[in-house]
Amino acid sequence: MTQTKRQDIGRFGEDICCGYLEHIGAKLIKRNFRTKFGELDIIAKSPDKTLLFIEVKTIDNRSDRSKPYLKSYPLSSGNVLEYVRQSTSSSGSDFMPEDEMSTKKIGNFKKISEWYANKNSKELPANGYRLDLAAITLFDDHISLRYHTNIS
Repeated sequence: MTQTKRQDIGRFGEDICCGYLEHIGAKLIKRNFRTKFGELDIIAKSPDKTLLFIEVKTIDNRSDRSKPYLKSYPLSSGNVLEYVRQSTSSSGSDFMPEDEMSTKKIGNFKKISEWYANKNSKELPANGYRLDLAAITLFDDHISLRYHTNIS
């Protein structure tokens, strides 16, 4: 099955997020967990043992989108994210990845996360769970990562 360009960008953003999570000491549990309600992009456990449900939104803001993506990012290497700049500022574009999280999408994300937490309640850590958003923008010379906690 061939992926669309949009799916490729989404997968790349998830790879970046997984590298970031590994870098901060979180443990990956599942990727692309599908239910009858929808999909959870990433499920992980934070260093303090909180269960993390992470929605990843990625925008390609490069001038030449036909070029390959920057490939210096860790998937499971543990290296520092050389081209990723953690940012709290605007990406320089009028459209931000965060803009894709409508009230309806957040509600669905919450519903799927609650379903997973209830179904796996015996394994749920004492710290409970949290809904986070990784907003990633691809630029020509770097990648911007904004990580938002407790979005609901």
